[in-house]
Amino acid sequence: MSRFNVLRGVLAIWVLWHLAFGALSTFWPEVGANAVGWSAEGGWSDPLLAMSTQYGMVMVLLAGMYAFMLLEPLRYLGLIWVAVGEQALGILYAFYIYANMGQITPTQLGVQAAVNVIIMLVFVLLWSGLKGQTGQAKAA
Repeated sequence: MSRFNVLRGVLAIWVLWHLAFGALSTFWPEVGANAVGWSAEGGWSDPLLAMSTQYGMVMVLLAGMYAFMLLEPLRYLGLIWVAVGEQALGILYAFYIYANMGQITPTQLGVQAAVNVIIMLVFVLLWSGLKGQTGQAKAA
């Protein structure tokens, strides 16, 4: 399977992920939080629900951007850096929630950070393998 097809598959999964969890975080934040392992024992404070809702709206918008990328992956290859940045910010966001709200455990924080780093590496590797083909896509 070519890197181009891998990128298309990853982007398709990424669109679905962002739509699903964006909708959950926006419209049903407690359900979305439970789905990713946040604890309700600490209570669903208004600030946590507001942050979840705002994050969900951003995820829905990102789903649109990733869907746009999916249409012409080589043309919009530079937008992969948005995905990498999103994962880096996701680690910081999880740490903030752990440190200030106690809604996740150290294990959950570690797992999330590991998953985010793996996703960042996948996108960087795909970008590095395809970056030379972007000029060909523009010429075609």
